[in-house]
Amino acid sequence: MSSNLANTLYGKFIGKENENGVLSFKGIPYAKPPVGKLRWKRPIHPEHSNEAFEAYEFGLSCVQPIDEVEFSSVQAQGEDCLTLNIWTRELNVANKPVMVFIHGGGYIGGGSKNPAYDGENFVNRHDIVFVSITYRCNVFGFMDLEEIGGSEYADSRNLGILDQIQALKWIKENISHFGGDDDNITIFGESAGGSSVSLLMTIPEAKGLFHKVIAQSGTSNFMKTVEMAKEITRDFIRITGTNTMEELQSLSIDELRDYSYLLMKEYGYGHELMFSPVTDGKLIPEKPDESIRDGCASGIKLMIGTTMDELAYWKLYYENLEDDEEMNNFLTQVCRVIGPDLGRSKEMINEYLSLESPTNRMSLANEILFRIPAIRFAEYQSKHAPTWMYLFTWPSKIEGLGACHAVEVPFVFHNLNNPLVESFLGENPPEVLADQVQDAWVSFAKNNTPSHPNIPEWPAYDRDKRKTMVIHNEWRMEEDPFRKERLTLEKIYD
Repeated sequence: MSSNLANTLYGKFIGKENENGVLSFKGIPYAKPPVGKLRWKRPIHPEHSNEAFEAYEFGLSCVQPIDEVEFSSVQAQGEDCLTLNIWTRELNVANKPVMVFIHGGGYIGGGSKNPAYDGENFVNRHDIVFVSITYRCNVFGFMDLEEIGGSEYADSRNLGILDQIQALKWIKENISHFGGDDDNITIFGESAGGSSVSLLMTIPEAKGLFHKVIAQSGTSNFMKTVEMAKEITRDFIRITGTNTMEELQSLSIDELRDYSYLLMKEYGYGHELMFSPVTDGKLIPEKPDESIRDGCASGIKLMIGTTMDELAYWKLYYENLEDDEEMNNFLTQVCRVIGPDLGRSKEMINEYLSLESPTNRMSLANEILFRIPAIRFAEYQSKHAPTWMYLFTWPSKIEGLGACHAVEVPFVFHNLNNPLVESFLGENPPEVLADQVQDAWVSFAKNNTPSHPNIPEWPAYDRDKRKTMVIHNEWRMEEDPFRKERLTLEKIYD
């Protein structure tokens, strides 16, 4: 058992070893439970314990509305959710690259329990240490309560991001006890996780906690203004019928979950990113794109990309999304929360829709919400550190999904053989593609470049040639894919 015992600054943790020699440590607390007086407060380092903790099971999912598409939401939930999970092969050999995954879920929910995020195959195939974390979402992690609660709740608007920073501090302090190199940490995430890792690049408090970033289908455009955050909070307070912070604190997690769901219903399509972080001038000093452009993340290597048909994922939630009017409503309401100003952009939008290439309202939403922000972010960061860009085009075998949002995730994790993934990708997704994708991601973490022998040469991105790796069964490099579309819409966030 001693070979499975990891000593940390905060206590001892016993892991499980599988038949392939991979050790897993699950449900390790990286902060004090944010309950009672710590609800809606900045995370605090955990207490030290002399007891040995059996780290055999995942911790609780963050409190969130039930979503049948999001597996973590149908698992046990609770406020005491600030935990992380580690997979490794050896303890006390502090030289292995560390990869830290931050889950998506629109800042509404999600969690590390999703079987698509299991880290075992990363460590089974590669000599690395893998970590995943859970953080507070929705009204628990991104609700601006300063107006009702005073200055002691000024952090409440970005607690989910502060949780992520606290987890990274714990990892920086302790990962050497699990065989990891605390001077070679790569953070990566998809959707809200991709937005989070992009955002963390711009936050002074996170500086030095990681060295490389992979942003999948999410960048720092997933942000709301302080004014929008306050408007959303006022609506939430109205729905709860509370008048004071004491009354709000007295609500149970079940009541808060239910009120959160009612608020989301009230906002309609706008709820998709209503719980996103806030540029508050404090934790996040200025607009993230501007910070990146000005070199705030100089030296941090970046790998970034999107999928071909991002918005098709939301067909899993909305039956009529392919209808132009319905998609226009979706895009308008989401942009009301996070921007850009579509009214001011009518000329660009009309020009895009009139291009000779097949364009429609869904492809417009793909561009505005995902591809254009990723291109801008890559362009800005490429001036300050090596940057690589991809476009994932392999389509799901499920009719209508195409290369939708999150389609690349099971390939990155090499988790293809479970019913949940099959229901998303279809039968027999190509294992060779999973080999190549995971190898590229790990090569970036280990070797500072995603290039490896089984794919074409992958040059760094720059503004002149804009070389992008198009990922399908056959990988290929392409200069400035969908150039006309980019030129038409690239100033939509200006």
